Amino acid sequence: MLVTIMFGITAGFCVIPMASEPFRDWVYNNFWVYFIAIVVFLVVSIALSCCGNLRRQFPTNIILLTIFTLSAAVMTMFITACYNVQSVLICLCITTLCSGSVIIFAMKSKSDLTSKIGIAFMLSMVLFSFGIFALIFSLIFKWKFLYSVYSGLAALLMMFYLAIDVQLLMGGRKYELSPEDYIFAAMEIFLDILNIFLMLLNIFGRGR
Repeated sequence: MLVTIMFGITAGFCVIPMASEPFRDWVYNNFWVYFIAIVVFLVVSIALSCCGNLRRQFPTNIILLTIFTLSAAVMTMFITACYNVQSVLICLCITTLCSGSVIIFAMKSKSDLTSKIGIAFMLSMVLFSFGIFALIFSLIFKWKFLYSVYSGLAALLMMFYLAIDVQLLMGGRKYELSPEDYIFAAMEIFLDILNIFLMLLNIFGRGR
């Protein structure tokens, strides 16, 4: 339920510049708001991830999750405003299909994916190294296709993380989240799906 509300808020923000050209122009001319949203997003994310008391204490956890959601929605709004509506909708459909399939797989699978957290972390480090490599070579040799390769690999990794997080939430595996960590679980699943969408947008998105 929380994740659905979070995506509803994010979608609502993204629709505004798509429906209103004056607001879209405002977005283009006020990108400083995007950077403020990034700072707020990072601070709240770290607070919720590292401070167990904050994410378990009501209503502090709800307030922080609301701030987190609004900052993520603003960031996503600024990003999607740079792409045409058709490509955003296509990426949204692909994300919905992929995420739904991964969630169903994670719920039905007898494999304990939570025991693969170490593998996911190592893959993240490899992807981070490849990202640096891709950035350098793209700047020097103009190999723009490396961005698409990186985004594709990142999307696959996020799907892996999504499957792990779903099983962590469900419980009954090697590792599981406490019922008190429902805010953290909602945040993680929201981020997994949002990152899948943004990576697909990097691949299939077309600028305005």
